[in-house]
Amino acid sequence: MAAARMPREGRAQQRDNGSCPHFYLGKSSPSSPHPEARQLSPSQCVPGAFEAAAPALECRARESISDCWITPNKCGTITIENEITNPMTEKLELALKWSLNKYKYTRQLISEKLGHGSRTVDLELDYQIDILKDNKKKYNNILRLAQMFSSHLFHMVHIQKQLGNAFGDLSLKSLELQKEFGRNADTQKMVAKNGEILCVAINSFIENVNTLVNKTIKDTLLTVKQYETARIEYDAYRTDLEELNRGPLGPHSLPKIEESKLLFQTYKEKYEQLRNDVIIKLKFLEENKVKVLRSQLILFHNAIYAYSTGNQTQLEEILAQFHIKVKPGEKATPWFDEY
Repeated sequence: MAAARMPREGRAQQRDNGSCPHFYLGKSSPSSPHPEARQLSPSQCVPGAFEAAAPALECRARESISDCWITPNKCGTITIENEITNPMTEKLELALKWSLNKYKYTRQLISEKLGHGSRTVDLELDYQIDILKDNKKKYNNILRLAQMFSSHLFHMVHIQKQLGNAFGDLSLKSLELQKEFGRNADTQKMVAKNGEILCVAINSFIENVNTLVNKTIKDTLLTVKQYETARIEYDAYRTDLEELNRGPLGPHSLPKIEESKLLFQTYKEKYEQLRNDVIIKLKFLEENKVKVLRSQLILFHNAIYAYSTGNQTQLEEILAQFHIKVKPGEKATPWFDEY
């Protein structure tokens, strides 16, 4: 069967009345700027005319819309088929699929909450996820307390500086108490200096723990959330397939079962892929968490210990050990002012 394309949609019909089965494309008219399909009269029919014109028709059609086909029959109707898809139809189909998927997801979720539906359980992975969520809450509490500590330490250092300046001023004006005021002034200034160094160490601790909790762990929990959503979708389509398999078999149910099997397989692969992603991320997160927290806890302990003993040299050595640089003339600032 010969076939050629036309640039516009429409229908050209030829009755089976003994007339010539061939046709040609006429030139466009002002009222209709598109080529027309016309039937040749018996006197105008030349054997092989359609076959000779077919390549030209196909060539012209390729320059235009490629979804309109002309299918000439042996003798009878010549049909121009239009296969152009409507964008609005595609959007409606996508909206319908999205709505159906959301309905199945919600139905499965409510069924699990009420204890009626079955769910896929991975005991080991679920336990690791629960531990991670609980640890994130505890780490957030440590961050909150450390930030409060940094804020209070900053204000205490500020007051100690003012107190040291006041003692120093009085040591110059009170000659009978010059020695006592001078000692207190030196002590407050030394403690304030150590407090500034401790502030830098505490802020470094907060910054690194904050990155771990609110970036690394948060990213892993985002993948966990996607995994939990995929698990519910997988169970929803698994339940649908099980219900169809338990129902009566017939000519109408078989296509539905096959379609349900395809959807089930698609969501099963998605679920398994996200499950593997979660396992890998949890493994790397655990290694990174131990490394970061071990380093930062040692920094916090050593800095607090050196500060409480008044060992300024040890405080400076701790900052150098953890590659924390203090700019010349840098003043203590609370964590929330820096970040």
